[in-house]
Amino acid sequence: MAKLYIFGIGGTGARVLRSFTMMMASGVNIGSDEIVPIIIDPDASNADLTRTVALMNNYRAVHSELTFTKKNESQFFRKELSQILVNYTLRINNTNNKTFQQFIDLPSMDKSSQAMMRMLYSEKNLASSMDVGFKGNPNIGSIVLNQIVDSDDFQDFANNFESGDKIFIISSIFGGTGASGFPLLLKTLRTGTSFPNNDLINKAEIGAITILPYFKLKNDDGSEIDSSTFISKTKSALAYYENNISENGSIDALYFLADNMTNTYENHEGGSAQQNDAHLIEFLAATAIVDFSNKTHPNTANKELGLKDVTGGAITFDSFYDKQKKMLFAPLTEFLMMANCLNFKMDYYSSKSFAANYDNFERVYGSSFMSDLQNITRLFIEWLDEMKRNKRSLDLFNLNSKDKPFDIVTGCKPKKIVSLKSDYDLVTDRLNSAVKKCQSNDNNDKFLEMFYLGMSKLFNEKFNA
Repeated sequence: MAKLYIFGIGGTGARVLRSFTMMMASGVNIGSDEIVPIIIDPDASNADLTRTVALMNNYRAVHSELTFTKKNESQFFRKELSQILVNYTLRINNTNNKTFQQFIDLPSMDKSSQAMMRMLYSEKNLASSMDVGFKGNPNIGSIVLNQIVDSDDFQDFANNFESGDKIFIISSIFGGTGASGFPLLLKTLRTGTSFPNNDLINKAEIGAITILPYFKLKNDDGSEIDSSTFISKTKSALAYYENNISENGSIDALYFLADNMTNTYENHEGGSAQQNDAHLIEFLAATAIVDFSNKTHPNTANKELGLKDVTGGAITFDSFYDKQKKMLFAPLTEFLMMANCLNFKMDYYSSKSFAANYDNFERVYGSSFMSDLQNITRLFIEWLDEMKRNKRSLDLFNLNSKDKPFDIVTGCKPKKIVSLKSDYDLVTDRLNSAVKKCQSNDNNDKFLEMFYLGMSKLFNEKFNA
């Protein structure tokens, strides 16, 4: 079973993995059966990272309670998400509790070497703590990340790699960790010989998305991060990528993504304070992973991710091109309909009044599986809400539809159907019919398959063209 290894570098990498995990949960069609996320970020306390790690653990907890047979049609949580590293994170050697000058052992250098280092790095650079990343300084990151290949975690990744596996890399181009980590990691994967299975890894299909500036930070004289330098850093990095990545054929597919409408965040250099709302750009970056997983790329391909219509400011499903809309519309809508049932109508659906419960789901309600499932559906709604209120807004759904379960898709009026039932009475009817068609035996499998079949039928009745 071929695997897709996803390297998420820095805070942007973790945030894109959050969106990708939500797409996995909803059943977006992903071309690999097993996903292996690997995060590269020295800032272990970064709240964007810890939130993504918790979400992926939540996903794995739900998936572990399910058994997918060929007859089971459910796509919710179907793909396996594997953990081969502690907290999915590739730990970087010799950075804990060290400044940059301690990392490079500046005091041990001769005077001429010390003078050279002080020309290349400011005193603030040299005093920077390695525990919170590289704070917009790729010149620091390129030194530290150059020894990733020597870590035990990288060796574990290489040991697990098999023929047919793919690799995808997520990074920003305007910061420190991502801008420095991407070219170094790619070079290691393509030319390295000091790790197991290097022959397979060197020849593997590799894709990447590099994310251009899509937010700004508030000015802070005490911070090393200055968003006014993002554009100049981006121009320099793009020139380097063109000469050293695109032209030499070292990557099979390289996606570019940016937005000129930017929100301004608080200037946190890292740690638990660095937690940003989910953003349209991270959502679109996750679709690039989906696209890569479903295609082969015999020649180097540079891809820009575009939308059909952005003139209205907010992005809806009508803003997507047909292939993007087809990728996302049904799975996200069906999963949200289930999430609304489990979060806002659970008293009914866990009661004896719900006919489908008869002799079926006695052990499901109140179980750890149900707790994990409800939690991730709550997080799904929060994720959608964060993107909706961000700038630029991704306004896919009405998240306050209350007792109107089909008034959920922004700008889309649900179709009328011939039925004596409406609203949640219709949802209940479709679930009662779906449970009779389930091919699963285990209660957890049958419960989720019932919702998948029921929501799929409702989607086709109410929203399908």
